[in-house]
Amino acid sequence: MSRMIVRVILWFVLLLAAGVLAHFMVRHPGYVMLAWGQWMVEITLWAAVGLLVVGLLVLWLVVRLWRGVNPIHWARRYRDHRDRRAARVETERAIGAWLTGDEATALSALNKVVKAGGSERLPRLMTLIPERTHPNWSERLADFIEADPGLSLAAWALQANQLIQHGNTQALVDLVERQPELASVRFIQPPYWRALIDEGQADKALRRIEAAPGLHPDDRERWQRLAGRALVEQAYADGSASPATLKLIPRNLRQKPALVATEVRCLARHNRLTDAFDRLKKALERAPADELWALLTELPFNASDALQLGEAILVKSRQPSATAQTVLGLLSEREALWGQAENYLQAAWEQAPSVQSGQALAALYERRGDKDRALALYKQLAATVAASGDTSVG
Repeated sequence: MSRMIVRVILWFVLLLAAGVLAHFMVRHPGYVMLAWGQWMVEITLWAAVGLLVVGLLVLWLVVRLWRGVNPIHWARRYRDHRDRRAARVETERAIGAWLTGDEATALSALNKVVKAGGSERLPRLMTLIPERTHPNWSERLADFIEADPGLSLAAWALQANQLIQHGNTQALVDLVERQPELASVRFIQPPYWRALIDEGQADKALRRIEAAPGLHPDDRERWQRLAGRALVEQAYADGSASPATLKLIPRNLRQKPALVATEVRCLARHNRLTDAFDRLKKALERAPADELWALLTELPFNASDALQLGEAILVKSRQPSATAQTVLGLLSEREALWGQAENYLQAAWEQAPSVQSGQALAALYERRGDKDRALALYKQLAATVAASGDTSVG
């Protein structure tokens, strides 16, 4: 039986039922009377049934409309939408603050994310971490950045961290050049600066270090020294100073003992001892640091000139260091000034016992035939080093 025949039969049955119902409504109408106090209403039974059906339909429509336009429901949906939007914004803010080292802002933003019920952005970012060894890592990274560009810095930071772990310095430099905002990521900065130095771009590393915000002064100075020393090495690569390269180093940084020592060693390495000695002399007269004092015995300077320079500087020093007195003792010994060498070395040992001063003084005793004092000092030196667990005990 086709559907058309079924529909015809159904319509026929409905029309027949309607006719029967109409016949009963006309022949047997019936009556319903409603009385309330002084009021009385009388209607037919079928009209009352119709009103009841219509009333039920109206009530059903009202309930449906109430459910659709319920103010409480709309208020809840608005609040959920607002919380999700706030969580997404604060997630991006928290990750950005953490990457740049602003831990207080990151913690505050994460607390807001928790109060808002969480965000899907952070878990989606975390899925990239275990996938870094996947063959299609680059494609997945690109898909993530396209889907959520607000967290692109965090995604690129994961890429940079992968290059750091593999020791690919050139690729790391290229990546930061393409994505300059990575230079502000705290845990990427030191490896990036080291990569620049290793790749012969110490001048750029120095600029990046100077521009890094929120860096501890001690860390900044340490990295500036490393970059500055690399620039000095680069300037003296061919034996003659390159003024253009040296000008890239700030004047106050170039006067640091570590950079002066590097410059002096470079000059001495290229057999420019006179220039090296003059550079060292000016630096010692300005700031007699222990690192510079050690160069007087480390490099093959004329012992007489070095001793004369050291004694002239010692006169101006109110409290000479143990290193300075050790150096003067060694220089005095080279000039066969045994008594003077002994005085300097004894003063250095008493001021700050160290392996260098102790061994030099014991060796001096031994060469002068005083083996008992040399043996006693060697024993004292061995006991002191064993107690300290280090090579210096000052």
